[in-house]
Amino acid sequence: MIRPRAANACDNMNHRRRDAPVRHCPQCGGPVNTAIGSAACDEGKHAAARRRQSAFCVDCGAMLVMPAR
Repeated sequence: MIRPRAANACDNMNHRRRDAPVRHCPQCGGPVNTAIGSAACDEGKHAAARRRQSAFCVDCGAMLVMPAR
């Protein structure tokens, strides 16, 4: 039996994919594919993700930008 995924308020398409290429969503930070092993993160990888305008790290789920007030 296939179980439907839980509804998520995030509109990033990775949440709808069974084979998402990333561990965490770059838009909300939620897990999307826990089958992918966690990669070692450092400030260099996080800085590169910020330049790509990702709000969250796709490897560890850490918040990369401060939310707007």
